[in-house]
Amino acid sequence: MITRAQDIVLNVQPIFFEIKHLYRYEGPCRSGVGDQLEPEFDLLRNEEWWNTFTEDMATRLPSCVNVMEPLRFTRTDNWDDEESMWEEIGRTTAEADFYIFHSFLGLDGLVVEFAERFGKPCCVEPEYINPCSATSIGAALAARDKDYEFYGFRNWADLSKQLEVLRARKVIGNTRILLPVRFSSSVSMSSVDAFPDQTAITEKLGIRFKPINLHELLDQMSPAVAGGNPTTPGRDTWDITDEDMAEAERLTDGLIADACEVDVERRWVLNSVIAYLTVKKQMCRLDCNGFTAPCPDSCSTRRLHEQGFTFCFTHSLLMRQGIPSSCEFDTCTVASQQALIAMTGMNPYMGNTFPVIKEGGEWVTPLGVEEEDMPKLEANEGSLYVIHHSVPHNRMRDPEKDGPYALRHFSEDKGFGAVFRYNFNADEGQRITLCRIAPDGERMFIGRGTIVCDGGYNLHNCNGEVVFKVDDQRDFYEKQLTFGNHLAMVYGDYVDDMTALAHALGMDVVVA
Repeated sequence: MITRAQDIVLNVQPIFFEIKHLYRYEGPCRSGVGDQLEPEFDLLRNEEWWNTFTEDMATRLPSCVNVMEPLRFTRTDNWDDEESMWEEIGRTTAEADFYIFHSFLGLDGLVVEFAERFGKPCCVEPEYINPCSATSIGAALAARDKDYEFYGFRNWADLSKQLEVLRARKVIGNTRILLPVRFSSSVSMSSVDAFPDQTAITEKLGIRFKPINLHELLDQMSPAVAGGNPTTPGRDTWDITDEDMAEAERLTDGLIADACEVDVERRWVLNSVIAYLTVKKQMCRLDCNGFTAPCPDSCSTRRLHEQGFTFCFTHSLLMRQGIPSSCEFDTCTVASQQALIAMTGMNPYMGNTFPVIKEGGEWVTPLGVEEEDMPKLEANEGSLYVIHHSVPHNRMRDPEKDGPYALRHFSEDKGFGAVFRYNFNADEGQRITLCRIAPDGERMFIGRGTIVCDGGYNLHNCNGEVVFKVDDQRDFYEKQLTFGNHLAMVYGDYVDDMTALAHALGMDVVVA
């Protein structure tokens, strides 16, 4: 099963702590007149607060949250809390990701004890009747040696935003990347800036890596044969079936029919679709929700040449569904895409990212910009950047709506390898957010840009690109240097959101 980012919710457990006085008296912690000092008054007040609390849990939290059944516990002025209360709370910790407490005078110690016992992320509701609990509990926990994840919020909007951030963190922690391996399970022959220590990344971020044999995957792109595949003779494998082939034919015809231009033979589109369905089949089998493939490692087997496809189409088709997928075995980019998807709900693009340079009156950076768009470069000289890879798609601007696209081919001579082309000129002036998690997993690069023009729309091979401008090209480049070549991008300005996510992941942030 492929669990997309949008399928993951944050499980929130509300807990209502209340206090009940057993006797009539007043003093430094209790005041009132007449019936307000009677124990029955506490019952009425607590019931009113409980109703408000449960209504707030049902109406004030973001849609990415699953609100679990609220729990209610009463403390009396005997201060004799029973262990059965903690046992009941403890039974929720396997499912709950976050806890929201209602607290009050004489109850804050219970929230402190919860954090000490269970160490789960938690907060108190933004309470205007008793606004002192958050700072009191926060200080008490900060004074302890252990780093407790306790939050205090000024208002419900701040609480909701943080829940969205923590839900995105959960998405990243539930990422499993499918890796078809030939030589190395960490880097390819062309991309040396992926996660070098996958175990450390699993420990820090929760991301898991699922390597499979590249040759077995390539074998499975053909219907099963008697005796088994060459790499796994005599074994039943997950090869393309007749039903899969029927789906490939249907999908191929639909992609061709919906394209505004088609400059690739149908048979090559079909081969690339078969590759995509095979990869997706393995992702479902291994519960993966991210993918990357080694380019020169697989290319040099000559099997892509013989089978007539490239993985470019697979990446585009996955990304346009909100599933992270990267060229060149770049696990950093898969994680970065997942971060963008989880935090923004947008579908990403990725590619080689570098400054556009003009020297001696000539543009020296290789670009596929059409002649009529060159004035746009001239107008933004000194501030231009480009993302260059043939893996765009037509749901970048709106993940729910198909935009126009063309189909071309990757290989120049034989003509195989279907690739998407999207004309970024349609989105001139559109703001974009760029992101890359560093290979050490300790830092996140976040950048802003504005689309200037398209490049490579009419070209074949790996020539799709978007040219954009940044505030300071030199600064952007110098900051990118220690993060890596590929950057992931989404439409929209989400720098603040991504910064909040990076902090929740325990990462240092570099913004350009």
